[in-house]
Amino acid sequence: MGRHDMLLARMPEDLVDDARNVVDLLVGDLRDFSEVGQIEIQRFLWILLPVTWGLPSQEWPRVAEAAAQLLDLASRPTLAGHARSEETRQVFAAYARSREEGIEAANAAIERTGTNPPDTDLLTWRRSVSSAEASAYDELQRVLETAIIAGEYEPGRPGWRRRQQALTERWLTTPSRYFHNERPLDVIHKDRRQTWIDAGPQIRGRVLGLVEPLIHRPVTVPSAEPEPLVWLLSRIGDGVRLTQRGYIPPEIAREADELFGWKPTPGRVSRELDLPQLRDLHLLVRRHKLVVKRQGMLRLSARGRAALEEPVKLWELAARAWLGDSPYDQAVNEVAAAMLLTKPTYWVQMAAAAHEMVSPMFRTLEGEPVHWRLTQAAIWIWLRRGAMFGFVTYDPEGWGGDLGEDTAEDEICPDCGGSVRSGSDLDDAYEADADDADDTDGSDTDGSDDDDGAEDKGVHLLSETGRSAAVTALRLRANDPHD
Repeated sequence: MGRHDMLLARMPEDLVDDARNVVDLLVGDLRDFSEVGQIEIQRFLWILLPVTWGLPSQEWPRVAEAAAQLLDLASRPTLAGHARSEETRQVFAAYARSREEGIEAANAAIERTGTNPPDTDLLTWRRSVSSAEASAYDELQRVLETAIIAGEYEPGRPGWRRRQQALTERWLTTPSRYFHNERPLDVIHKDRRQTWIDAGPQIRGRVLGLVEPLIHRPVTVPSAEPEPLVWLLSRIGDGVRLTQRGYIPPEIAREADELFGWKPTPGRVSRELDLPQLRDLHLLVRRHKLVVKRQGMLRLSARGRAALEEPVKLWELAARAWLGDSPYDQAVNEVAAAMLLTKPTYWVQMAAAAHEMVSPMFRTLEGEPVHWRLTQAAIWIWLRRGAMFGFVTYDPEGWGGDLGEDTAEDEICPDCGGSVRSGSDLDDAYEADADDADDTDGSDTDGSDDDDGAEDKGVHLLSETGRSAAVTALRLRANDPHD
């Protein structure tokens, strides 16, 4: 005799078959209806039934009524009410028009219940998740549902999202028996790190695996770092007037050179374009919306002001930005960062190794393999930005460790012919800024500036600040990728 046969025996004859299917899906022979939560009923009615059951839309209300009567018999009248609700009828109607419209209506309905775990400063939920993260998400939904029933917050009332976020962060950072007395946040991050390491060729996993022990916990943020970014944001402050073509004014360019010594050769700095590092920094603060431009004036945005007041967030933003903006650049540069965390390295070895590990994971828009020169350009830009931030230094005498003899580029990467796609990602984005369409002046944008620091001899190595930045960047990539 089945666990729920007594309930099924009391169902109307025309609903028995549907009720039996509902029992099998929701509880089976291992659970009672007392263990079923609101979110499970909603997911069943608003997603599983219309999407996976394969029944004609006119039969969905009958199944919903069978579920409602079962819940009434199991003394769960509130859940029975959800099955009979107007919201359920509206979701069914949306699915009847199209699957896409139905899924949109279902997601909106679930969001209104207040049981969907929100993103917080601690964690952004991923769209594609591992089993551990999916389990955490489901368990947190039940916790939030219980909190609503207990009156801890009421969806729709003022301040409810703030209380929901606080409850979520408290649950994420409290050891849970559900996760063998580990914090759910740690379990999710551990799973994400392993997924990050396992993606791509095995050789990539081995390199990233070497630095995985370093990225378990956040590093201590160095004071007032990265200095060039803090300086520029502070210098912009309430506003500086840009040139007619939208560049940083000459006096700030000269100040930057005096502070950071960015001019590679003696000579007078008279404009932003004389300092590629300043140009990169200007682009970075605009791309990340730390500044706004209005009527020829560049001012800090609300986000930029908040970043200056929160050194940890500014540091993490800079560490992420150092890895680049495109998925390909980020994948290449995380390998380079991992290599430099291990030992000083020739730039060409970093580029060749990163190309071998990352290029098989990508294709061009035309479906062709990614060319070596694109990897090379990504590494050059990464090194230049790292030097600008003070993260990377260059030793022209090489290094006494076991790096082997100088190796010709063609010996490391036989397919090194061709040229870089016109324009680096930095220059393309700068020129494509709709607000400054006239900002280009025909200067060199081939991704191989003379001042990129990518010499053929000697090695690059991380400064102490650079080690902290590399660990921070890799931790963010592994724990919270913006997928």
